[in-house]
Amino acid sequence: MSEIQSSETEHLKVSEKKISVPMEASKEQDEPSTLDTTNVEKTADGGETELPMSKNQIKKRKRYEKLMEINKRKKEQAKERKEAKALAEGRDLEAERRLQAEREKSGEGRKKREERWKQRMETADTTFKVCVDCGFEDLMTSKEINSLAGQVRYCYAANKRSDNPVYLSLSSLGESSATFEHLAKVNGFPDQWKSRGLSCSAEPLDIMHDKGNLVYLTSDATTTLEHLDDSKTYVIGGIVDRNRLTRTTIEKAEKLGIMTARLPIDDHLKLVATKVLTVNHVFEILLKYRQHGNDWKKSLLDVLPQRKDITEVESNKDEDGKNESELGSA
Repeated sequence: MSEIQSSETEHLKVSEKKISVPMEASKEQDEPSTLDTTNVEKTADGGETELPMSKNQIKKRKRYEKLMEINKRKKEQAKERKEAKALAEGRDLEAERRLQAEREKSGEGRKKREERWKQRMETADTTFKVCVDCGFEDLMTSKEINSLAGQVRYCYAANKRSDNPVYLSLSSLGESSATFEHLAKVNGFPDQWKSRGLSCSAEPLDIMHDKGNLVYLTSDATTTLEHLDDSKTYVIGGIVDRNRLTRTTIEKAEKLGIMTARLPIDDHLKLVATKVLTVNHVFEILLKYRQHGNDWKKSLLDVLPQRKDITEVESNKDEDGKNESELGSA
């Protein structure tokens, strides 16, 4: 099974809830909409008729409106904290806003961002690369494909924020694919994303990349990934399958003759929940490995969600030099 065949991240769960509510409630609003217990349906003559909403629809609407209210309150509180901090530091917020507007108008801000990005990408040519294999669409539902697109967006955002970004590629992602269609709805994809280290191709994994330099990450592999080789491209299987498609990625890798490996989760952590991770979790763990000085345990703890009930595995050596594992509270 792939390291990323998984249940969704909490953010993606929220996204799915938005999709499931009626269309008029799925649009972002400054204020939560007044609860409406009717549903609109198109008639044969092109008109509209109002139908009562089911109890389940009403519950979903209430949850959505509550979520919108919480998000609005969080944004207001964050803005208040930011303003209070600025005032405490004696900063002139109005002057800063005017300066920012002038920079945006002149393009100075964009130029500085581009320069910073180029500096951060200087090490990308000498470090490992990552590829998300999107060649499993025919095995997933439309909802799962939408979730995969969301996880790819999280990968892109994490890479853009990282102090040591890597080149990220997406194989089997042609313009006619459903995943591409979802991503195309995001502002800037794919052209602006290319300037941030991301590339995508309709070509399959083994054509887009040299097979000799690929390592397919899968929890079914017998080899444990001890360290990241800067000459390799690490492949993450683009599957969101609710644990239906067991051994799919390793069977594909073996068929293509690609080396496989699994993340060293068992060597450092004990998870009560499943060890199967999302695409973005695996990608972020690889990024954190470099950030934390090649420390797998710290990288795993930094990325894995707390809901996985994590317990650390502490390794000590006895007098004979043999390793003993002791479990300690995380």
